Amino acid sequence: MAKNSENKNQQDAVWLILSIVGAIASIVSFYWLDNYSTLMKVMILLGGLVVSTMILFQSSYGLRIVSFVKETRIELLKVVWPDRAETIKMTLTIIVAVIIIGIFLWLVDAFFLWAVQALL
Repeated sequence: MAKNSENKNQQDAVWLILSIVGAIASIVSFYWLDNYSTLMKVMILLGGLVVSTMILFQSSYGLRIVSFVKETRIELLKVVWPDRAETIKMTLTIIVAVIIIGIFLWLVDAFFLWAVQALL
């Protein structure tokens, strides 16, 4: 059982290394292939990144990422989003609070400026 788990960890490490090497190779090829058009370089870059992502999903790390994204989507659907009126009300409240705090800080700064000038 432990040997099987160790073998799986080694396979995951190989998939992860291949994925990283593929991603780095596609990024390096984008800058290295100066003779090709920009469109061709972008297609090579995107193709390499897609292949690297597919390789990553062959490992348990990739499967955990997929599982996490699915769970995140489910949780996102559970969120109760505020309606437009609530959003506008809260935005205006924050704007007013920022203005009030800004005026207060300006007054404190003016007081300290006056105090320092009075001392000098």
